[in-house]
Amino acid sequence: MDKNVIPDKHRAAFLVNFKSPLEMGYTDTIMPEGDQVLIRVSGAGICHSDVHVWEGIWYKGGSPGKLPHIQSHEISGIVVSTGNSVPERIKPGDPVLVYPWQWLEDDRYTAAGLTNIPDRPVVPGINIHGGFQEYFPVSHYRYLINATGIEDLPALAPLSCGGLTTYRAVKKLGGKLKPDDYVAVVGLGGLGSYALQYLRLLFPQVNIIGADIRNDSIEFAEGICRMDGYINSSSGDINKMIMETTRGHGFRGVIDLVGRGTLPTYSRALAKEGIYVMVGLMGTGVQEPISPFFTVSMEKTIAGSYVGTLSEQHEVVDLARKGLINYIKPVSSRMDLEDASEGLKNLEDGKALGRQVVVF
Repeated sequence: MDKNVIPDKHRAAFLVNFKSPLEMGYTDTIMPEGDQVLIRVSGAGICHSDVHVWEGIWYKGGSPGKLPHIQSHEISGIVVSTGNSVPERIKPGDPVLVYPWQWLEDDRYTAAGLTNIPDRPVVPGINIHGGFQEYFPVSHYRYLINATGIEDLPALAPLSCGGLTTYRAVKKLGGKLKPDDYVAVVGLGGLGSYALQYLRLLFPQVNIIGADIRNDSIEFAEGICRMDGYINSSSGDINKMIMETTRGHGFRGVIDLVGRGTLPTYSRALAKEGIYVMVGLMGTGVQEPISPFFTVSMEKTIAGSYVGTLSEQHEVVDLARKGLINYIKPVSSRMDLEDASEGLKNLEDGKALGRQVVVF
């Protein structure tokens, strides 16, 4: 089929029954009107949030809104058609990344630039149809980040979640770190390989320590960004390893990309005035205790960090365009749309080291 011809219907992978293989089928191609843009999908990333949706864990909370559902919120592609209100600077043929953290209406948070926490969020692949389809309708052109100059458009897709989320989290350490401080990245692999790069780029004066329970994850991350040390928390006394690795200082900063069973240990390992940035949602629904005494008496900060803003999404793509971060190596697996179910299962079973991307 001629790529310049937009079909009335196109292929998609549908979540029909939770925890069951996605079913291939066809869906209508929605032509854009007004501020809308239609893109031909190049890459659709698989995130752990997709696993939560696929398993039905978030269904009671409205994600997805209904079945059948099309997953994936990490989407890159080529503009093929625009609505009549879209500026002329956005035109067919443009390579783009889709900012997925969208909103139904402007509010005080979006007005302040906090587009990651609007009152009425709407997220492709989570509560509306996403990128596991050949064509994707973008509700407003403001959600498009121009990707001109990007060498590998499918590999760019995970920067809209994995690469964006870690960028915002690392930026929260700003103003807290001094030369020779120790910073831990807890949870390596896909997210960790981005976080390590941002730390090396933004805070070159600190010692970066990677922590994971798998040697292959540590090796994968080390192949992307140099660490100053690492901890395999499954191989011995974790508290002893932390003190030995940090020469008894503890961590000035912690980026926790796991969020299950990690908070009690690594928050205790924070140095005075240290900051603990919680990112991972693996422990959704689990109570993680921390010590009020050590938090207060040592003036520690426990902070949450959720995805990233639209402005930060532009910054992340600029870093990739300028070659300041390697966005290609974190993609450890590329697959066809028909194999998206396998990708979800790999992530659920802990078999995926880096980011997986469905490539069209």
